[in-house]
Amino acid sequence: MPPRKSNIETWITKIISLGLPKDDVTVQTLINDAAEELKGKSKIEAQRHIREEGQKELELHKIIASQKLSDSELNEINTQIFKHEVRQIIWQKSQELRRAAYYSKPSHPYGDIFSTGAISSISKSRNKSSEIADDGETLVRDNRRTKIYHPAKKELTLQDAKVLIGIHKLWEESGKEKEFEFTIFSLAKAIGRDTGGKTYKEIWESLEVLQDSKFEFTYYYKQGLIESLDRINILQSIGRRDRQKTFKIMFSDAVYRSLQAGAFAYLSLAILEDLNTSTAQNLYLFLPAQVAQGNRRWSLEEIVTLMGAKANRPQKRKDIVKEACENMVELNLLEGYEFHTDETGTVYCEFKPSRLLLMSSNTINTTRNENIVEQLTLL
Repeated sequence: MPPRKSNIETWITKIISLGLPKDDVTVQTLINDAAEELKGKSKIEAQRHIREEGQKELELHKIIASQKLSDSELNEINTQIFKHEVRQIIWQKSQELRRAAYYSKPSHPYGDIFSTGAISSISKSRNKSSEIADDGETLVRDNRRTKIYHPAKKELTLQDAKVLIGIHKLWEESGKEKEFEFTIFSLAKAIGRDTGGKTYKEIWESLEVLQDSKFEFTYYYKQGLIESLDRINILQSIGRRDRQKTFKIMFSDAVYRSLQAGAFAYLSLAILEDLNTSTAQNLYLFLPAQVAQGNRRWSLEEIVTLMGAKANRPQKRKDIVKEACENMVELNLLEGYEFHTDETGTVYCEFKPSRLLLMSSNTINTTRNENIVEQLTLL
């Protein structure tokens, strides 16, 4: 068998050397082995390879149809066509395996405080027009459910969301303590990134933003909601322990209490990467906790506000949400969705979660003590 880290061409060479048809059992076994290695590649990358291989195959068929070829030339072209066909099969099979493993262990625990709040923006840039709150702090995001403040006016991005997913994964693996250590290397691996200098720099920037951002939530009791709001940090402190980039992180009291109560949902970074639009990615981060609470219907205006979309025209807003929903249907996260307009002219979108999405929402522990604030949630 080819070495574990061999590329697809090594597998193709092995298959060609057998001189057997595609449906032969031995060939199918090698195709499955190759696909198993490639299942870590994103849907977008796989689709690109499938399109390229399909186009090259088509061009070769055109040559056969339009030119008179010798037997040796025809055999060579047919061999190349066979290679393109097998590459397409391998990439297609890799994505079948990837989808089948969306929620296989290790899972990625993700703080309910994050997914409930939809606090990351669909914007890729941290630059954000901001305003100064009454107490002098800088408000960078207000989506009606959550207010976020940052002294340097930096807004959270989807990259920061992925880093937080990685932190929670490492937190679970390290024994679920309030304070724990990890390396940038381990965090990069947890979120599926390379371990180069650029990745380290981006992760450190995300850690700083997560530490300095303050979030305004409502405490939730079993008997009802407390009216007063509080501003909290997700990460209380971050420190470098040595030159090998070992970090020590401490969760804030409120977040750690929430995590101890089981306030997290299991999300898949593979799914997050396979979603094509940033709005769809944000909806995936947001929906599991909401579905678990029975919330499946929102006004179009609220969805756009939550996701941080900048579109002003109603039709454009609807198109953005529709595109995101179609993307989620394509990945089997939603069985469907419907837009409704009530008597006031307000447009609503109702989500129909799939079993795949419910697998994530069903892992959220919503048990709350009657006397102690165990979990952070929102109005």
